[in-house]
Amino acid sequence: MQMEASSSKVKISIIEDSEIHREWLKVELENDPLFEVISQDRLGRQGIVSVKERCPNVVLLDFQLEDLTGLEVAKRINVFNENIKLFIITAHTEITILERIINDKHIKGLAIKSSIYFDMNLISAIKIVAMGGVYLEPSLLEKLRESDKLNGISNLTPREFEVFIQSYAGKPDKKIAEDLYVELPYIKNIKSKISKKIKNTNVDTLLSKLIENANLNQFSTEIYL
Repeated sequence: MQMEASSSKVKISIIEDSEIHREWLKVELENDPLFEVISQDRLGRQGIVSVKERCPNVVLLDFQLEDLTGLEVAKRINVFNENIKLFIITAHTEITILERIINDKHIKGLAIKSSIYFDMNLISAIKIVAMGGVYLEPSLLEKLRESDKLNGISNLTPREFEVFIQSYAGKPDKKIAEDLYVELPYIKNIKSKISKKIKNTNVDTLLSKLIENANLNQFSTEIYL
Protein backbone atom coordinates (compact mmCIF):
# COMPACT_ATOMS: atom_id res chain seq x y z
CA MET A 1 0.00 0.00 0.00
CA GLN A 2 1.61 3.23 -1.13
CA MET A 3 1.66 6.13 1.31
CA GLU A 4 0.04 9.36 0.16
CA ALA A 5 2.25 12.42 -0.03
CA SER A 6 -0.09 14.31 2.29
CA SER A 7 -0.01 11.66 5.05
CA SER A 8 1.59 12.26 8.43
CA LYS A 9 5.04 11.09 9.44
CA VAL A 10 6.04 7.47 8.99
CA LYS A 11 5.86 5.88 12.45
CA ILE A 12 8.77 3.54 13.19
CA SER A 13 9.25 0.90 15.88
CA ILE A 14 12.76 -0.42 16.54
CA ILE A 15 13.38 -3.89 17.99
CA GLU A 16 17.13 -4.27 18.49
CA ASP A 17 19.04 -5.86 21.39
CA SER A 18 22.05 -3.55 21.06
CA GLU A 19 21.48 -0.25 22.87
CA ILE A 20 24.12 1.45 20.72
CA HIS A 21 22.42 0.36 17.51
CA ARG A 22 18.96 1.32 18.83
CA GLU A 23 20.09 4.82 19.65
CA TRP A 24 21.98 5.18 16.36
CA LEU A 25 18.91 4.13 14.38
CA LYS A 26 16.69 6.53 16.33
CA VAL A 27 19.02 9.48 15.71
CA GLU A 28 19.41 8.69 11.99
CA LEU A 29 15.68 8.32 11.48
CA GLU A 30 14.67 11.41 13.42
CA ASN A 31 17.17 13.50 11.48
CA ASP A 32 14.80 12.95 8.55
CA PRO A 33 11.52 14.91 8.82
CA LEU A 34 9.61 11.99 7.29
CA PHE A 35 10.11 9.67 10.28
CA GLU A 36 8.95 9.47 13.88
CA VAL A 37 10.32 6.75 16.17
CA ILE A 38 7.44 5.74 18.45
CA SER A 39 8.95 2.76 20.31
CA GLN A 40 12.27 1.05 21.02
CA ASP A 41 12.64 -2.40 22.53
CA ARG A 42 15.50 -4.76 23.35
CA LEU A 43 13.60 -8.06 23.32
CA GLY A 44 11.34 -9.52 20.68
CA ARG A 45 8.43 -10.21 23.04
CA GLN A 46 8.58 -6.66 24.40
CA GLY A 47 8.68 -5.35 20.85
CA ILE A 48 5.58 -7.29 19.86
CA VAL A 49 3.64 -5.73 22.75
CA SER A 50 4.84 -2.24 21.80
CA VAL A 51 3.87 -2.75 18.16
CA LYS A 52 0.38 -3.92 19.17
CA GLU A 53 -0.05 -0.84 21.33
CA ARG A 54 1.49 1.78 19.04
CA CYS A 55 0.69 0.42 15.54
CA PRO A 56 3.72 1.73 13.59
CA ASN A 57 3.95 1.87 9.80
CA VAL A 58 7.34 0.15 9.73
CA VAL A 59 9.14 -2.12 12.20
CA LEU A 60 12.94 -2.36 12.09
CA LEU A 61 13.94 -5.78 13.39
CA ASP A 62 17.31 -7.20 14.33
CA PHE A 63 17.50 -10.77 13.02
CA GLN A 64 19.12 -12.26 16.13
CA LEU A 65 17.39 -10.99 19.25
CA GLU A 66 18.06 -12.37 22.72
CA ASP A 67 14.72 -14.17 23.02
CA LEU A 68 13.37 -14.65 19.49
CA THR A 69 14.59 -14.42 15.91
CA GLY A 70 13.48 -11.47 13.85
CA LEU A 71 11.56 -13.87 11.59
CA GLU A 72 9.53 -15.17 14.54
CA VAL A 73 8.77 -11.63 15.67
CA ALA A 74 7.76 -10.71 12.11
CA LYS A 75 5.44 -13.70 11.92
CA ARG A 76 3.70 -12.78 15.19
CA ILE A 77 3.30 -9.14 14.19
CA ASN A 78 1.86 -10.14 10.83
CA VAL A 79 -0.81 -12.24 12.55
CA PHE A 80 -2.44 -9.22 14.20
CA ASN A 81 -1.59 -6.56 11.59
CA GLU A 82 -0.50 -7.61 8.14
CA ASN A 83 -0.28 -3.99 6.95
CA ILE A 84 2.79 -3.20 9.05
CA LYS A 85 5.96 -3.21 6.93
CA LEU A 86 8.72 -5.40 8.38
CA PHE A 87 12.37 -4.59 7.73
CA ILE A 88 15.15 -6.95 8.90
CA ILE A 89 18.58 -5.60 9.83
CA THR A 90 21.25 -8.25 10.41
CA ALA A 91 24.96 -8.71 11.01
CA HIS A 92 24.77 -12.20 9.51
CA THR A 93 26.26 -12.77 6.07
CA GLU A 94 25.82 -16.55 5.81
CA ILE A 95 23.97 -17.36 2.61
CA THR A 96 21.65 -19.90 4.28
CA ILE A 97 20.44 -17.30 6.81
CA LEU A 98 20.02 -14.63 4.16
CA GLU A 99 18.00 -16.99 1.99
CA ARG A 100 15.66 -17.68 4.92
CA ILE A 101 15.03 -13.95 5.25
CA ILE A 102 14.51 -13.44 1.51
CA ASN A 103 12.06 -16.33 1.31
CA ASP A 104 9.95 -15.10 4.22
CA LYS A 105 6.79 -13.57 2.75
CA HIS A 106 6.40 -11.16 5.66
CA ILE A 107 9.73 -9.36 5.18
CA LYS A 108 9.80 -6.31 2.89
CA GLY A 109 13.33 -5.06 3.61
CA LEU A 110 16.76 -6.57 4.29
CA ALA A 111 19.90 -4.64 5.19
CA ILE A 112 23.27 -6.04 6.31
CA LYS A 113 25.11 -4.05 8.99
CA SER A 114 28.59 -4.84 7.67
CA SER A 115 27.77 -3.85 4.09
CA ILE A 116 29.34 -0.80 2.46
CA TYR A 117 25.78 0.17 1.47
CA PHE A 118 24.38 0.13 5.02
CA ASP A 119 25.03 3.70 6.18
CA MET A 120 24.63 5.11 2.69
CA ASN A 121 21.34 3.43 1.76
CA LEU A 122 19.44 2.66 4.96
CA ILE A 123 17.21 5.74 5.21
CA SER A 124 16.31 5.62 1.51
CA ALA A 125 15.68 1.88 1.84
CA ILE A 126 13.26 2.41 4.72
CA LYS A 127 11.45 5.05 2.64
CA ILE A 128 11.03 2.56 -0.20
CA VAL A 129 9.58 -0.07 2.15
CA ALA A 130 7.32 2.49 3.84
CA MET A 131 5.92 3.41 0.41
CA GLY A 132 5.03 -0.20 -0.37
CA GLY A 133 8.22 -1.32 -2.10
CA VAL A 134 10.83 -3.95 -1.36
CA TYR A 135 14.47 -3.33 -0.52
CA LEU A 136 17.14 -6.02 -0.68
CA GLU A 137 20.75 -5.42 0.26
CA PRO A 138 22.70 -4.85 -3.02
CA SER A 139 25.81 -6.74 -1.85
CA LEU A 140 23.60 -9.76 -1.23
CA LEU A 141 23.08 -10.14 -4.95
CA GLU A 142 26.79 -10.61 -5.59
CA LYS A 143 26.80 -13.25 -2.87
CA LEU A 144 23.82 -14.98 -4.45
CA ARG A 145 25.48 -14.90 -7.85
CA GLU A 146 28.50 -16.71 -6.44
CA SER A 147 26.35 -19.39 -4.82
CA ASP A 148 26.42 -22.74 -6.66
CA LYS A 149 22.75 -23.19 -5.85
CA LEU A 150 21.69 -20.17 -7.89
CA ASN A 151 22.84 -20.99 -11.41
CA GLY A 152 20.21 -18.70 -12.88
CA ILE A 153 22.08 -15.63 -11.63
CA SER A 154 25.49 -16.94 -12.67
CA ASN A 155 24.14 -17.32 -16.22
CA LEU A 156 23.36 -13.63 -16.54
CA THR A 157 25.52 -11.59 -18.88
CA PRO A 158 27.48 -8.66 -17.35
CA ARG A 159 24.90 -6.19 -18.66
CA GLU A 160 21.96 -8.30 -17.44
CA PHE A 161 23.55 -8.62 -14.01
CA GLU A 162 24.16 -4.86 -13.87
CA VAL A 163 20.48 -4.19 -14.58
CA PHE A 164 19.52 -6.89 -12.07
CA ILE A 165 21.62 -5.26 -9.33
CA GLN A 166 20.30 -1.76 -10.01
CA SER A 167 16.71 -2.95 -10.14
CA TYR A 168 16.96 -4.69 -6.79
CA ALA A 169 18.69 -1.67 -5.30
CA GLY A 170 15.40 0.12 -5.91
CA LYS A 171 16.22 2.14 -8.99
CA PRO A 172 13.32 2.72 -11.45
CA ASP A 173 13.64 1.42 -15.01
CA LYS A 174 13.69 4.95 -16.40
CA LYS A 175 16.62 5.91 -14.19
CA ILE A 176 18.52 2.72 -15.04
CA ALA A 177 18.09 3.51 -18.75
CA GLU A 178 19.35 7.08 -18.23
CA ASP A 179 22.39 5.94 -16.24
CA LEU A 180 23.31 3.29 -18.82
CA TYR A 181 22.63 5.65 -21.77
CA VAL A 182 20.10 3.30 -23.37
CA GLU A 183 16.42 3.49 -24.28
CA LEU A 184 13.74 2.41 -21.79
CA PRO A 185 12.45 -0.47 -24.02
CA TYR A 186 15.98 -1.91 -23.97
CA ILE A 187 15.89 -2.12 -20.16
CA LYS A 188 12.46 -3.75 -20.22
CA ASN A 189 13.77 -6.30 -22.74
CA ILE A 190 16.80 -7.01 -20.53
CA LYS A 191 14.56 -7.54 -17.51
CA SER A 192 12.41 -9.96 -19.49
CA LYS A 193 15.52 -12.00 -20.31
CA ILE A 194 16.59 -11.92 -16.67
CA SER A 195 13.19 -13.27 -15.59
CA LYS A 196 13.48 -16.20 -17.97
CA LYS A 197 17.03 -17.05 -16.92
CA ILE A 198 16.33 -17.13 -13.22
CA LYS A 199 12.91 -18.78 -13.46
CA ASN A 200 12.62 -21.97 -11.40
CA THR A 201 15.79 -21.20 -9.44
CA ASN A 202 16.01 -20.37 -5.75
CA VAL A 203 16.19 -16.70 -6.61
CA ASP A 204 12.86 -16.87 -8.46
CA THR A 205 11.20 -16.22 -5.09
CA LEU A 206 13.20 -13.02 -4.79
CA LEU A 207 12.11 -11.83 -8.24
CA SER A 208 8.47 -12.73 -7.61
CA LYS A 209 8.59 -10.87 -4.32
CA LEU A 210 9.76 -7.68 -6.00
CA ILE A 211 7.21 -7.89 -8.80
CA GLU A 212 4.35 -8.60 -6.40
CA ASN A 213 5.13 -6.00 -3.77
CA ALA A 214 6.86 -3.13 -5.54
CA ASN A 215 6.10 -0.96 -8.53
CA LEU A 216 9.25 1.10 -8.21
CA ASN A 217 8.51 3.16 -11.32
CA GLN A 218 5.77 5.00 -9.43
CA PHE A 219 8.20 6.20 -6.74
CA SER A 220 9.88 9.58 -6.91
CA THR A 221 13.31 9.44 -8.51
CA GLU A 222 14.53 11.37 -5.47
CA ILE A 223 14.11 8.21 -3.41
CA TYR A 224 16.10 5.73 -5.55
CA LEU A 225 19.31 4.41 -4.02
